[in-house]
Amino acid sequence: MDQRPDSGCFLSPVIPQDSRMATDSGPRRTLPELNYHHLRAFWAVAGEGSIARACIVLRVSQPTVSEQLRSLAQAVGTELFQRDGRRLRLTATGRLVQDYAEEIFALGRELHETLATGRAIKPVPVVVGISDAVPKLIACRLIEPALRLPEPVQVTLIEDSHEVLIQRLAGHELDLVVSDAPLEPHQRVRAFNHQLGESRMAVFGAASFAKLAKHFPRSLDGAPVLTAPPGTSQRRAWDAWCADQGLAPRVIAQVQDSALIKTMAQTGLGVFAGPEAIAEAICRTFEVQLLGRIPELRERYWAISPDRRLASPALQAMTARGRDLLS
Repeated sequence: MDQRPDSGCFLSPVIPQDSRMATDSGPRRTLPELNYHHLRAFWAVAGEGSIARACIVLRVSQPTVSEQLRSLAQAVGTELFQRDGRRLRLTATGRLVQDYAEEIFALGRELHETLATGRAIKPVPVVVGISDAVPKLIACRLIEPALRLPEPVQVTLIEDSHEVLIQRLAGHELDLVVSDAPLEPHQRVRAFNHQLGESRMAVFGAASFAKLAKHFPRSLDGAPVLTAPPGTSQRRAWDAWCADQGLAPRVIAQVQDSALIKTMAQTGLGVFAGPEAIAEAICRTFEVQLLGRIPELRERYWAISPDRRLASPALQAMTARGRDLLS
């Protein structure tokens, strides 16, 4: 059924004035009411690229859509499209209106689904920074309980160096940072350390290195090793342990990404140290073997938050899982 161009359902009579108003260089203008159906017709044409295709989506006639576009352009006070051959291209104002239309109709779909299902579906956003030194298997296990809460949660994971993540936490871009190092006093950031726990370290390698298990750890002397880069807490601890043991493994690659280290080891390039707490998962996922344990070498993990107390159920679930895993 056709929608009449002047059918009801109106939006605010004034378009909000903000930094996205690319065409507004003068004083604020009062506009006539914007018709919701006209905006929907515009949104469909902008998305489909032509009036003909938009008519199919909207199930209305081409004259109706054309008239709705004209009415909306008159209300806005400027053209929203310009011709480019057989296609319609958005003007600067058209792109602005499209941005608002996307938000309006996304909220409309969300409202419809909420009313249809009888429950709130908008997930709670949680942004977590994961230090690139934290094993991906540990990160995955920490995040899992947050995604199983009764209240829906949408987790955004950002991986970067410890230093960059702390800066982003200070800028209120993150809700939590998971790292292998705590916040240090010299970083001068108002945040709090929550120690998740620690794990003894072990050495892993492909089947071709199985012989190293026999005389471990002496067998590591001269063995090809994949390690974290110099200056990281992992590398400092590894180097100190090797020095104490009088070992001189042959470092063949220094890799920031812990998952890449394991992937390289899977091909038989060298051996690596990893947390014993997830030894079974490491061996299964990367098809390597546990060659030996290092009781003296431990890796600790922290959750760093802007608040002393974690109020979010998602963050509470993550830290609780971490303490269970690393106890």
